[in-house]
Amino acid sequence: MEKRNIVLNIPHSSVYGIFDPKLGGWDRNPHFVNDCVNKWTDWYTDLLFSMPNMENVKPQVFNFSRFVVDVERLYNDEKEKDGQGIIYTCFDGYKRSEGIDKDRLLNIWKSYCMNLLHQIKKNDVLVDCHSFPSELDKDCDICVGFNDDWSLDSRIVDVIKEEFEGSGYKVKLNSPYSNSLIPLLGYEKAKTNYKSVMIEVNKRIYMNESTLALERNQKQWMRWYGCLERIYNKLSELS
Repeated sequence: MEKRNIVLNIPHSSVYGIFDPKLGGWDRNPHFVNDCVNKWTDWYTDLLFSMPNMENVKPQVFNFSRFVVDVERLYNDEKEKDGQGIIYTCFDGYKRSEGIDKDRLLNIWKSYCMNLLHQIKKNDVLVDCHSFPSELDKDCDICVGFNDDWSLDSRIVDVIKEEFEGSGYKVKLNSPYSNSLIPLLGYEKAKTNYKSVMIEVNKRIYMNESTLALERNQKQWMRWYGCLERIYNKLSELS
């Protein structure tokens, strides 16, 4: 039986472009860096979720910061009212320059989403890959998010939950975050022949949130990658 592909969406791991006047338009303010960039960048998730030895695991990493363009946001996203739609205008009280090239940024958003959608074939699993600050939930190691629609396969959620719990991680469903990405929803009609699930990892289990340094304990990394490989293999074999 041919294995399903696992397509990884890794949208928030980069810090590129934040201070570019036409792309980012944010001031070089150390308080903004500490309060926003360091806290809300999904540090190392491109390393955390990728599995180079598995040919059917296909990562797509967004090369710009979420503070340049947030490819998780939807067209006419409800977060626009807070200044945090596809193109943030402010964040936690910090204002963004109005001199940015919004047309170019929207094209970057659309191009990424279209490329991601084209990567997904029939019966594939889209895994939406994120991390979250430990202050949001100190009792949760792994959050598994999903939608209540055609993109949900409860067997996928069960596999992820059971494997992480079997490896000693504390798992919550749709908490502290919920739902999972459906590329271009609200902009163009999305495909409906794949499944989508989100995995959010508490930053404290793989990095030092103060220094931004990666965890150095080899056993912790062996536990993580062993668990992730079992998850990907099981998801690939679901029919």
